[in-house]
This record gives sequence, C-alpha cells and structure tokens, in this order.
Amino acid sequence: MSQKDNTPTRTVVFYSRVSIWLALLFISGGLAIQSLQINLMTQSDVDKAFSNAMAEQVAQALSTRLDDTRKLQLAASRQTQTIAALQQADVSWTQTLKNFMPGAQNVYLINEEQSRGIQEELGFSVKDLVARTLKGASMKVEAVLRDNKLRFYWASPILVDQQIAGVLLVEYGSNWLANFQAGVSNQLGHIEVRQLLDPEVDRKGIEIFSAGNIPRNQSTPVARAINDYWFLTYTPADERPELALLPLATPWFMSLFATLAGLFIIVWLQKRELKRNHLNLLVYVRGLTRKGVDTPPKFSLKLFHDLAEAMRHLVHTPNPNATSTERKDITEKRMPMHISTDAPKAAINFSSPNLANVADIPELEVEEFDHNTPPEIPKHIFRAYDIRGIVDTELTNDVLFWLGKAIGSEVLIRGFDRINLAWDGRLSSERFAHHLQDGIISTGCHVNRLGELPTGALYFATFELDSPCGVMITGSHNPANYNGLKIVIDQQALAQEQIMGLYHRIARSDFRSGTGIVEERSLDEAYICRIEEDVNISRDLKIVIDGGNGVAGPIASRLFNRLGIEVIELYCNVDGNFPNHHPDPGEPENLVALQAAIAEHSAHLGLAFDGDGDRVALVDNLGNIIWPDRLLMLLIEDILPRNPGRDVLYDVKSSRHLAPLINRHGGRPTMWKTGHSLMKKKLRDLDAVVGGEYSGHFYIGERWYGFDDGLYAGARLLEILASRTEPCSDVFAHLPQDVSTPEITLNTTEQRKFAVVESLAKDSDLIADARVFTTDGLRIEFSDGWGLIRVSNTTPRLTLRFAGDNEQTILRIQQRMKQALTLHAPEIHVPF
Repeated sequence: MSQKDNTPTRTVVFYSRVSIWLALLFISGGLAIQSLQINLMTQSDVDKAFSNAMAEQVAQALSTRLDDTRKLQLAASRQTQTIAALQQADVSWTQTLKNFMPGAQNVYLINEEQSRGIQEELGFSVKDLVARTLKGASMKVEAVLRDNKLRFYWASPILVDQQIAGVLLVEYGSNWLANFQAGVSNQLGHIEVRQLLDPEVDRKGIEIFSAGNIPRNQSTPVARAINDYWFLTYTPADERPELALLPLATPWFMSLFATLAGLFIIVWLQKRELKRNHLNLLVYVRGLTRKGVDTPPKFSLKLFHDLAEAMRHLVHTPNPNATSTERKDITEKRMPMHISTDAPKAAINFSSPNLANVADIPELEVEEFDHNTPPEIPKHIFRAYDIRGIVDTELTNDVLFWLGKAIGSEVLIRGFDRINLAWDGRLSSERFAHHLQDGIISTGCHVNRLGELPTGALYFATFELDSPCGVMITGSHNPANYNGLKIVIDQQALAQEQIMGLYHRIARSDFRSGTGIVEERSLDEAYICRIEEDVNISRDLKIVIDGGNGVAGPIASRLFNRLGIEVIELYCNVDGNFPNHHPDPGEPENLVALQAAIAEHSAHLGLAFDGDGDRVALVDNLGNIIWPDRLLMLLIEDILPRNPGRDVLYDVKSSRHLAPLINRHGGRPTMWKTGHSLMKKKLRDLDAVVGGEYSGHFYIGERWYGFDDGLYAGARLLEILASRTEPCSDVFAHLPQDVSTPEITLNTTEQRKFAVVESLAKDSDLIADARVFTTDGLRIEFSDGWGLIRVSNTTPRLTLRFAGDNEQTILRIQQRMKQALTLHAPEIHVPF
C-alpha cells in the first residue's frame, strides 16, 4: 500500500475545489467583461495599464540594445587576433576593432600592469571598472561624466588558458544611443534613463538621456530597471487612450452557461468516482481482515487511499508491549531508495544490505507519562536556532515526547511524512531519542532511526535519504548536563520564530494524530564514502585528531585514515562525561592537549571537533591556534577563483580583513548574524559559495551541500594544505592577521542581556567616531581595530571579542566598552 504508483493524487476535496474555482473563474470572467463594457473600469486604471506597457516596451528595447553591444564586444575579446595583440602590445588591431564596433570612439587593450596607470588618461571610474573586470566581475556598461562630456565604457575580459589576461575596453561617445533616443522620442509622454551606481552616496546619478515632453498634468511615473544601476522612468502624456464598448449581454450569458455546464459535469464525475472507490475499499478491507490479503487496489481518490492505509495500520501495527522479536516479525520491510548524487561523487546505493537494514528497535525502560496533557515546558529552552536545556530539569523524557508530537505535526503540516533521527554521545541522548521518537510516531509521522552520528551526517541524510527532514539530539559544545535538539525541515534548519512556533503548538495542543513506523537505517559508511570520493589528498600527511570524547571522534578517525592520512587519535572514544576536557574547540584551554600531541609526534597539524562534530578547529605544526576566520580565508583563496562574482558569508565575530580579501579575489562579502540556522538560511538566500563563523562552523556550497559539517570542512582544509609544499604555519603566515582576543563571556540573565545591548547601541560616547554595525549585537569598527558585544543565543550571557593592529589598540577599545558597560550595567563583572 506504500508504493508511490498506487498513491492517488485526486481527492474529493480536490474536485470540490476545482468546481469552486471553475465557477469563480467563469463568473468573475463574465463580470469582468460586463464591467468593462459598462465602463466601470476607471480611467486611472487604463492610464496605469498604458503606462506600464509603454515603460516595459521601452525598457525591453533598451535592454536589447545593450545586450547586442555586449555580445558583439565579447565576440571581439575572444578573437585570436585580440589575444595576440594584447600579448604583443599591437595597437594596430585596436583600429580594426574600432571599425568592427559601430559608435566606438576609442578601443584599448589593457593588461594588469597597464591598468594601474590608466586613471591619468581615463579617470578613476574607468580604472575601477577595468580592475573589477580583471577580477572576474560580470560585463556591464558604465556611463562616465568627464570634462562635462558623457562617455560610455564597456570592459570585457580577454582569456588565455581560461585565465583573465587582460581587458578589452571600448569607449563610446555621448551620441552612442542617439538612434535609440530618436526612436522613442515620439512616444506619448516623457522618458528618462539614469545611472545610479550608489544611491546612498549620489541620489541623482548621471542622466543617460531623456526624450519627449514633460506632461503638464500630475501623472504618476513608472520605473523599470534596465540593469543593476540603469533605471528608466516613464511619465505618461496628457493624452489618454479611449475605451471601446462592446455588446454587453453576450459575454455574460456565455459565461453563465459555461459555469452551469462545468458544475454539472464535475458533480457527475464526483458521484461516479465516489461509488467506484467505495466499492474498492469495502473489498480491500474485507480481504485484509478476513483473509489477511494485503493487495492494495488502485484508488483514484486520495481520501479512500488514506482510509485504506489507516485500516492497514490498524491490522499490522505492533503492540508496544510486544517483544522485540514480535515487533520484528510485523515491522514493515521497507528498503531505502537508490540515490545517485552529482559528480564528482560516485553513486551511493542505500539499498545495499551493508548500508541500510530494517532491524530490531532496541528496548529501553518505558516510563509512564500523561500523554493527554502537555507538561509545563520552560519557554527559554526554545532559543534562536535550536532547543537547549539542562537534562532532567528543563529537558525531561516527558518534554521530549511532547516535542516529538510538535515536530511530527509540523513536518506533516508542511507536506512531509518522515523524519531522520540521530543523536550524539551524551549520556541522555539515546534515552531522549526514544521518547522523542514515541512523540513523532504518535502523530502518524514515520521515523528513520539513524543512531549515534555527528550532526553533519544527520544533515547529509536530509539530502540523500527519502526525507528532507531531520532531528539531531545534541548538546553540541555545552557542558555535560546540557542537551538539546537541532531541527531540519525541508533541508532548512529551524530558527527564531519557527522554533518558538513549536512551543506555541504544544501550548495549544495542536497536534496531528496517527500511527507512524520506525525503521533502522545505517548511514555512516555512505557518509564517509561521499567525502572520500570528493576530497583528494595529494601528499603524505600526519595529523592529530582530538575528538574531545564527542560523537565525531570514531568517524573522523575512519574518514581521515580512508583518505590516506596518518592519524594519531586523541580522545576519539565517545564518553558523555567528557573526562578529558570540555568539547568546545573554541576555548584555547581545550586545545592544550592537542598542541602537546602535535609536538610529541612531529605532526603536520591537528584538528579538534566539538561535541557533535559540526565545528572544527585547527592547530598548525608549531602549535599555533589558527582561528576559524583565518581558516575561512584559506577556503576563500581556494574556492573563489573557480567561482568569481559569488557571495561569501561571514559572521559579525569574524576578522575585519575578510571583506578586503573577498573583494580582491572577485567575491562579494556579506557580514551576517551568528548562528548556524541563521547563516544557512542567508547562505541559501544569497546562493553563496562558502561561508563561516568565528565559532568554527563552515558552510561550503562548492562540491557540497552548504550545511555546516566539521568533518567535511576539515577534509577540504587538508586537501588545500596537502597541495602546498610549505609547512602549515608558513601557509597561514601569508594571510592577514590582527592581534585579537578569544571570545569573552559576561554572565547576566536571559531578560537583562537584550536590554544591555540596546542601551549600549544608543551610547554616543561608545560609538563616537566609529563605524557601527547592528546586524547582530553591536560591532564598532575603527581604522585600526574593532570591538563586538552581542547576546548569546544559547546561554544567559553576553559575548565580546576585540581585534586590532596591536595590543594597545585592543586595550583602548576595551576601555571604551568597559566604561559603557559600567554605566549601563554596573551589576555585570567585566574581566578586562
């Protein structure tokens, strides 16, 4: 009954909706025609439609004109004679190109060295245009006003061996668009085209041209974008088009007749389908209950398909008090789907018995709860990008059951019916998974039970298994007495109001009801294979892996051994007590053992993972901690040259050197809010190619899925370092670096922390002479350094970070921040 080809797509509700919409369509169509004939359509509506049509027509014509010029110049820049002329500095070819491109006044072939001095002849605007083109920016026209004369410049890249070797720059005079302007000057109304490169700096921009007479009346202008910075405005003339009246009665009667005929036919079809599906259901249920025959008929109405599925579950659902052997006998034997992933990875076959099998569900001690009334759940555990609380105080077995009901209901409402479930190595995680699972299946949502895995593997499941939804039970890098949930629906991590929506769903007891099925899946081998086939390590490496007794240790060791790397394991056994050090690689004291092991074994470098494996830290061969914003720089230098013009995302805690570095490599920098859910949503919105947080989360969209995965990020960093011959410390020595502090935390309360940041943002003494960013908290930047204070989304704390040219700069900014904190929050102890 679960086969997809037996699942109907039509329902009674579907037919009803179709009939209603058809009726509305015919009736509204008749009314619209009648209304038009009796001239109830106001003249302003006619004017608006006419203006939109005129503006669209002229904008399309101008866009076509620009596109023709762009294609012509691109073709010229790809000519073999153009490449040869650039390499040989042959200016004679430019005269030929000038004749080849109508309207061109001057043609230049410019390499990178020549571009540095062209401002003396052509100005800084043209120099900037050439520089952007050399870095891979997309080709667009730019108007420049020089010596009170308007000129137009097109710059196209000249490629040699797929690398940008120079630029073909073509200058057009002010009469370049004269023919086009003459063609639109006779249109009714006034047309104006302007260039606005930066509306915040120059609100007027440069007038490209204007045509027609400005009307005397107060007509509303219509604007259209030609490209990113050319905009057309059309103002209609005083004359108005007139409406023509048509006979009134005929369209109305035709619409009425068609409506009645359509309704009659649909009602007749409904009655016929209901009778046929009703008979099929009776026959199926009789055979299922009396003879045990489970051969599903093909229903054409989804309502009856769902009824048959419910009947089947009632017959086959196992008794919760049955033994594991009895449960195994009646568990549905569903094999996962075969999935082929994109190149360069090889096909991953999840139907292999070694990768995914239906197995016995482990029996855990069952605790009785009141499953009719939700308990009082602390609201503050629903945080900005996950659910987090103290084990058996704020997060209990009962709370996990009701969270399961809320998550299962949310998944069903969004159109999915299955959740991937995994957990980390904390002492409470598997127990919590059991109770969360019970809550999920009580809604009718099914569960793929993946077992103990890193968070990155759970995210991987949402892309590669048969459901894009998942829940990871993990306390991440928090102390051992904490645990929590990271939730993914439709391959997007829930954040902010979406997570708070689960709290409100529990509060109002808004749940679905049904009987879900639990299936055991094994995913670790497929996950390792996927990374192994993607990453290439080109030389011998010896590394130390510090698993911090978290869940990532065993799989990380297997993965890097499979990549051909010599691995020295440090605390790679899973132990939820974390006996060696706290599982947070963002704190320097937690990397001391790793630094010692690197020195002891003369390793090339070391990698450390947090409790659930979605973050990674790196220590070089000399024992230096390479902070994550500088690891992001290494990824950017490797990835952006293959993806010019793409967006790069980093959080507010990251280095001020990131934006200039991204610009130099032809990317577009964006600073965003800290938090894995918030970063991943922004990454998808921008279609960014790579991103990172100072905490050690990395988001790689090239060759990967864009989610944060410490194991994959570590493998990509090793791939880059293996391609270099110099030691790891020398590689990072070439990257820009500030003197900086690690994260500093100030203890406060959940309510107070928000008020403190709001007060600081209004302190004129604190923000004086600074560039202020309020994307996430308050970041104040000066020419020689910066400071940040923001609200922690996981604890009742404020987090701070400072960086600058030297220690004196940091001390100066810290002193300014301390004075403001003393004024606005004297109860908070400031440790600097």
